[in-house]
Amino acid sequence: MRALLFEPQFAGHNLVYVRHLIQALCALGVDVTLQTSRQATKSEEFAKHLGAFDGHFNVLASDLFDLSKTGTVRVNGPAGLFSSLRSILDGLKTTKPDHFYVPFGNPLAHALGLPNPVSRYLRQEGIEAEIILLFGKYAYKHHDLASKAKQELALQLLAKGPWTRIHHIVPHAIEVMHSHSLRLRSCSHLLADPIDPPPQMSRAQAREMLGIDPNSKILSLIGLIDQRKGISDLLAAAERMAQDAPPEMKILLAGKNSSEARQMLAGKHRRLVESRRVIVLDRHLSQPELWAACVASDVITTPYPNHRYSASILIRAASVGVPVLANAIGWMEDVTHRYGLGWTCDTRDPSVFSCAIRQAMTDLDGYVPGPESKGFVKFHSLANFQQQMTCRIQERMALGGSRTVPNGADFTEISSKRFKHA
Repeated sequence: MRALLFEPQFAGHNLVYVRHLIQALCALGVDVTLQTSRQATKSEEFAKHLGAFDGHFNVLASDLFDLSKTGTVRVNGPAGLFSSLRSILDGLKTTKPDHFYVPFGNPLAHALGLPNPVSRYLRQEGIEAEIILLFGKYAYKHHDLASKAKQELALQLLAKGPWTRIHHIVPHAIEVMHSHSLRLRSCSHLLADPIDPPPQMSRAQAREMLGIDPNSKILSLIGLIDQRKGISDLLAAAERMAQDAPPEMKILLAGKNSSEARQMLAGKHRRLVESRRVIVLDRHLSQPELWAACVASDVITTPYPNHRYSASILIRAASVGVPVLANAIGWMEDVTHRYGLGWTCDTRDPSVFSCAIRQAMTDLDGYVPGPESKGFVKFHSLANFQQQMTCRIQERMALGGSRTVPNGADFTEISSKRFKHA
């Protein structure tokens, strides 16, 4: 059985999902080819996430992609779409796979519902295709006629796409798809947003690893530190707190800072850094350091101003029993309250946000995770993600008898029908 994965990007979730999928497919004995961009193969992220699997899968690198202003590969817009469609068609004809995966499908999801050579080739050759979607405006209710029309068009294009299985990590999106048509109900599935199992590490050990004062109370923003993650809102709240909050109450920024974040920390908010009210670890965190930042925290915040979809750092927080203070929108607000994962507030209001931070730090001793939090974490396990993403190819392998599952492949199936996490 041959599988082709298409992922030209190398930032965020992208290569993490690719790594998890390649690991699962290789364990099944599948012949795997990753089609990506030439830029991705030369990136630090590619070596970090996929270096350990070198030699276990094939790489087909495309030179058709350009870099965007942010330094990532351009996949949106006419030029990005043309590059993607041409690359995929070349990859399909070169590798002749039995199965095709798009681990980050939002840029392509609707385009492949229109007449195009890629969808036509997939159908003609009997290649089964699976796509992962992380967001989409159709996932939430719309009230004005123009938005409703766009939602209907988006869902129709999804339904007309060449997909055997559509995976979405947002429960609201699955509910909308299932209510739209029999076609989408039959092929769309709620997908785990996977996290690796957390290491055995105490808070004292985590703080020692990161060089953090063991006696401080720490609220952390973890991952890429930029405006999309709400850095300006957090620093505005920190300025208000600095006036009279206890000195041991600190904010940790753990992760690579954007140029804009660095400017704010060196300029307008310089005194917060100089006074150690804000602790900055401005670097790309290794997996052990990322987990250490989670474990070292008393509270983890996700003040993402416009993000209505899944946030993996919130799942990581739940897995190590650290409460979250999230922005009161979308998926973050829903799961935080549904599973007792912490608190939410309007993080875009500095006064409200600063008060919520103080209250969260004060309420720490009385915080108890909700009874359903363990089920929430279990659903989002790596094992469940890998089982969900390979169940169809395993069925095909069993029916065709081309390969058998090695004894070393150990995947735990957790049905989303038995555990609806939102």
